[in-house]
Amino acid sequence: MGIGKKIAIGCGVLVLAFGVFVGAIIGFVWWATAGPEEAVRNFLAAASAGEYEKAHDYFSAPLKEEQSLEDFRKAVAGRPSLFKITDSSFTNRSLDGTTAKLSGSVTLEAGTTLPASFQLVKEGDAWKLISYHLGPEP
Repeated sequence: MGIGKKIAIGCGVLVLAFGVFVGAIIGFVWWATAGPEEAVRNFLAAASAGEYEKAHDYFSAPLKEEQSLEDFRKAVAGRPSLFKITDSSFTNRSLDGTTAKLSGSVTLEAGTTLPASFQLVKEGDAWKLISYHLGPEP
């Protein structure tokens, strides 16, 4: 076997190893953020179904102080179509100990796709929302 062929094989092995390494990191981040993602999807499903108390239960203690159940109901009533979500996708994820951030997009019942971002904190064994934003940043 010639030296050129050995170099080519070596380079191929390095590229493959790098691909496996990057894939493992991405897989780990997706696995590690599965809990926060589930909490966000459950929050969105409850809000979309008009189950405001259930949706509000996904708020962290500080967010509940900032936005009471009544305030949440008013926010939904003020823009009901914004909470009629049929799908969500999270392309950016981060996890830092007991806090997580997810951002991506949501698809509304009308077919409109909007940006969305969520910050969560672990309270006991549950992931709870610290903040959420649906739609373009102000």
